[in-house]
Amino acid sequence: MKKEESGGDEVLALDPLVVESQLLSYQHSAASFVVKLQGMEIIGLSEFIIEDVCVNVQTLAVTINLRYDSLLLDGEYDISGKLVKVIPLSTRGPFTVTASNARITLWVKLKTCRGRLEVGQLRSELVVGDVHLDLSHMTGGSLVSKYVSSHLANQIRTHWQQHEPELSMVLKKHLNDELKNVSLMSLQLLQSTDKYMRRGSLY
Repeated sequence: MKKEESGGDEVLALDPLVVESQLLSYQHSAASFVVKLQGMEIIGLSEFIIEDVCVNVQTLAVTINLRYDSLLLDGEYDISGKLVKVIPLSTRGPFTVTASNARITLWVKLKTCRGRLEVGQLRSELVVGDVHLDLSHMTGGSLVSKYVSSHLANQIRTHWQQHEPELSMVLKKHLNDELKNVSLMSLQLLQSTDKYMRRGSLY
């Protein structure tokens, strides 16, 4: 698992971001099988486009809207089971989920610490648009393909919420790296200017 150092603590790397293995089961009159998903990584989280940034210099609250042209979820699947309770089903291979038009909103609360700005609190939300699934060596007919496709298509959508602590830690580190270039003197100047403008003192 790829990790980075952050002040003595190890945090997950942003790109690729490792996803935990999952074991799924499915029961139906036409088929019953177990699917193991492993070796999964989300690729592309560092390739974002900043669409909008809103900053309240008085409360140090920041909202950031990011857009991704595409995100990839790669991994391996292993299926075993039976079709119509008789025909053995066993197949494995790689898969790729491509999500386009994904958007992430970050709500950040900054704080001053040791003479500089740092991220105090961070909350995030990921919304995925169109999803395309590519399975290799897939057998078992449309029922099996439909079930596996449906689950994997939801992986990127649900992954953000399931792994919020790890993702927040990663994003917090990257934002703190960027904030090293912002001086408190610049912040204080912005705060003073903002107050005067609100009072009409600059008009």
